[in-house]
Amino acid sequence: MTTLMRSVSDPGVPAVGGWNIAEVAMHLSQNWIMVPGLARRDLSRYRAVVPSIPGAAGDSMIRDMWDNADMNALALKSDPQRDLAVLADRIEERAEEYFGECAGHSPDEPRPWSVEGTTVPLSALTCNLLNETIMHGYDMARAAGRKWRIEPARAAMVVWGFFVPVFQTVDPRTFVNAEQVASLQATYQLHLRGGGRLNFVFDDGSLRVEEPSARRVDCHISADPAAFFMMFWDRQSQWNAIAKGQLMAWGRKPWLGLKFRSLVRNP
Repeated sequence: MTTLMRSVSDPGVPAVGGWNIAEVAMHLSQNWIMVPGLARRDLSRYRAVVPSIPGAAGDSMIRDMWDNADMNALALKSDPQRDLAVLADRIEERAEEYFGECAGHSPDEPRPWSVEGTTVPLSALTCNLLNETIMHGYDMARAAGRKWRIEPARAAMVVWGFFVPVFQTVDPRTFVNAEQVASLQATYQLHLRGGGRLNFVFDDGSLRVEEPSARRVDCHISADPAAFFMMFWDRQSQWNAIAKGQLMAWGRKPWLGLKFRSLVRNP
């Protein structure tokens, strides 16, 4: 990913949302400062660049998941660095430091996450960084006209190692589209191809993510891990994934498969 960054000739090319390549790279580099800071329980290096959202307490940066966009906007204004080579160096330095600090620690050790009141295992912070790196690597590569393959095994690692711990630590209403799930009672079983199974249990406005159990499943979804990852982050439509055979639904209520993406929101 840093090799890609150093090879981009025009960092001002629009990449994703309102950000250009340089701004995406800057945002990614900030994540490589913040997340290791959460791991060591010391965010001073990150706060030296990006002030906390007002009201956040303790080791967290934001009070609520939906303050994330405000934090990103504040971060964009607070950090003037846009030189891709400098940002690539920053990421490599922080990565080397982070993995050195992880040595000797159990991946199951609890750590604070960026949202106030949440706790995840140390391994989830590593998968948080993997999530940011492969997602924004894709954004930069696409904008620069380069190929960027997301390996299914890495996408599955993000789902299991980052998505699941976060879903399980936040309020069960955090990631749902309230209007869509207000009276919904349904259990989806996600079959990540080559990556295991998960139950998504919607219950009158809440969502729990669980290991498979004796619970009756309403709709099974078979998904290519990379396609599921891309769909979750709105980098690929479900219709495109269905057309390519990357998503398939069956079960007692297979029509629920078409609704799944609309039930879940992301930050």
